[in-house]
Amino acid sequence: MSVTKKTYIKGVSVVIVTYNGIKRLLPTLTHLAKQKNIDFDVEIILVDNNSSDGTSEKAQQLWDELKSPFILRIVSEKQPGTMYARKRGINESKYRYMLYCDDDNWLCEDYVSTAYSTIVKDSQIAAVGGKGIMEYEAGFDVPHWMKEYEHNFGTGAQGEKDGDTTNDKGCLYTAGAIIDLKWLDKLYELGFSSSLKGRDGKTLVAGEDTELMYALRLIGGKLYYSSKMTFKHYMPSTRINWEYLKKLWLGFGIADIIISPYAHFFNHTKAPSQFFLILSSYKIMIKNKVKENTPYNHQELIYLKKKGNFIGALHHFHQYKQTIKNILTLTKEVRN
Repeated sequence: MSVTKKTYIKGVSVVIVTYNGIKRLLPTLTHLAKQKNIDFDVEIILVDNNSSDGTSEKAQQLWDELKSPFILRIVSEKQPGTMYARKRGINESKYRYMLYCDDDNWLCEDYVSTAYSTIVKDSQIAAVGGKGIMEYEAGFDVPHWMKEYEHNFGTGAQGEKDGDTTNDKGCLYTAGAIIDLKWLDKLYELGFSSSLKGRDGKTLVAGEDTELMYALRLIGGKLYYSSKMTFKHYMPSTRINWEYLKKLWLGFGIADIIISPYAHFFNHTKAPSQFFLILSSYKIMIKNKVKENTPYNHQELIYLKKKGNFIGALHHFHQYKQTIKNILTLTKEVRN
């Protein structure tokens, strides 16, 4: 899918992707309605990713009740998958800078203004990420093990200090990230095609945000982090359980294999063949197999991630090859 923009209008398009997220959207939209220090154009684009709960109609009603401080445009993307919905958001964006706000992200009052002032100061900045903070249901007794794994849910600092994190952390989670569409357009015009589609209600295999940031780095874009861009990531109690975390780690393992060629490229090593990947990941998986089934065992998560590596090498090698193709295409075009 190609994205082409002939003109770039200064301003921010806030893109919210949602699937059956009407219950999550009220506080998210409320926080957006309270944004301060806005002396530039802002629009909000809600991408309804094939919902069946009346999201579009109810979201418009909510926004009307909030006095519609910014323009809200609601569009539909029938093809399930976060990446497809985000691409739709790119196409619909009117302004040069696009800010991804998940439907469970509550942005602080000066989030949009800080994001805008940070990214406009340097045209080489492709993306700026903020700091997510976990927000639990009122009265929920957070499990003792959760603190150690909060970063698995798209929260935490994204750099040791504010500023350029291109070669530090090396990637950003897209929740709360503001991206320069000039860089995104360049990426797609050069032939980038995502190897990961993102979560679609059926799978927890994500990683498409890491893939996107690696690709932006590949064509020369800088990544920045601002600790002043804080947002709360609302986490329902139904997702705070060990079984859900296990599924996440399995998904991490699959995604890691699919986009691993980027790490090889940045480390100046050759991406291995499928035979080597299958053999090596199988050996490592067996080596990490849990001998004792004890509750909340970190070793179990490591094993599941290694199992995900094996599954990725065995069943998702076509996506792995797509990543290699992306790298070859992008680096060739940049060199030329």
